Amino acid sequence: MSLFDDDLVENNEVFYKMLKEQEFMASCLSAGAIVVECDDPKAFISRLEEMVSPKTLIIGTDVEAEMLRKQQGRPIVKWDARTFKRYDAKGSMHVLSKRSDKPIVIIENITDIPEKTSDIYDDPVEIENTLLHSWKNDILRFNSERFGSFQLNRMDYTVIFPVPKGSLGNLRYRLDDGIGSIIEE
Repeated sequence: MSLFDDDLVENNEVFYKMLKEQEFMASCLSAGAIVVECDDPKAFISRLEEMVSPKTLIIGTDVEAEMLRKQQGRPIVKWDARTFKRYDAKGSMHVLSKRSDKPIVIIENITDIPEKTSDIYDDPVEIENTLLHSWKNDILRFNSERFGSFQLNRMDYTVIFPVPKGSLGNLRYRLDDGIGSIIEE
């Protein structure tokens, strides 16, 4: 047995761990919307931001690695659903529809939208429907007295909802509307 055998085994394990992580992130970055259940949503978001950085080396030569390379350099927009006031949900979607760079959108705290306590806030059901459930359609159509009529094409965007494991029961509606959900390992 060589002095380097342990190093080779350890390097091999690190390589396969990196490859598995990149495959997982590639699956999260497909077009449309996906809910990712994870132990620590903030850590997941940090890893995702690192993965789409052009500075990150993508290993592998398979389809997932190539897809991940194509995501590198895309801008990331983060929204916190807990902080949305009246008109913010539709207003954010309106602003998104005007962007030509088609960013990756990370919507945090979709399972923690506060109850409507005054006219300052929209109904949490409306916020959830606008931010989450509207992505089940190929074309998202909105009509708003404030923003007029506008639409988004689901395939132009990657929308990720990182949620803590076990929190999907807090949603007002179930996810059986065609939005994917994956659990981080």
